[in-house]
Amino acid sequence: MYKISIAAILFAVVFSACQKAAIKQGKIIYDISYQLPDSLSRYAAYLPKQAVVYFKGDSTVTVQQQGDEATTVISYQPTSFLRVLLHSSAASYQIDYPKSEQSQLLPAPLGYHYTSKKDSATIAGYRALKFEIEDKGTGLTSEIWYSKKLHIPGNYLTMPFDTTYGVPVEFTTKQNEIPVKTTLKEIKLEQVPDGVFSTPAGYRKLTPQQFKDMPVGN
Repeated sequence: MYKISIAAILFAVVFSACQKAAIKQGKIIYDISYQLPDSLSRYAAYLPKQAVVYFKGDSTVTVQQQGDEATTVISYQPTSFLRVLLHSSAASYQIDYPKSEQSQLLPAPLGYHYTSKKDSATIAGYRALKFEIEDKGTGLTSEIWYSKKLHIPGNYLTMPFDTTYGVPVEFTTKQNEIPVKTTLKEIKLEQVPDGVFSTPAGYRKLTPQQFKDMPVGN
């Protein structure tokens, strides 16, 4: 009877801990840097230097903002839901991307080939291993660092990568031929702001094709 009681108590403790782990929420902060050619260096001030990801369960919101301009991506993994919100002082747009069209948002729509390297490093306090990644479409190469020492939900920034190697904590992608380096800075387990997963009023709805067809500058 004594052994059964102890087992019951231990089960209750473990079950309670599992429940707490399942409802973790908070935010992830990334630093972003760009390798701009001299001809484009004047645009550096207009590019976001940080990204903040709010997460709760399988829902994430990725926010990149610089001045009046902000890009917000709301995602929910179980249903492959992905909504992009674009805001500036001139206009605000909402674009919902079905799963079949989400690859057009990625730096490498066809995915990557991965090659493990021997290098290791500590990034944001987590031990990470280096991989070389090759864009299957263009053949361009860059690098990514994975860590298996932490568990956080995937988000829009890590969406392009194979997570069987771990959690991406630093990676370089090439967007319009410009290398963009994203590095995990810190993770905070805390309550997310109210309404962070909702879409504010006043956003004009566009289909992905309508947005793609918009003239540059709108």
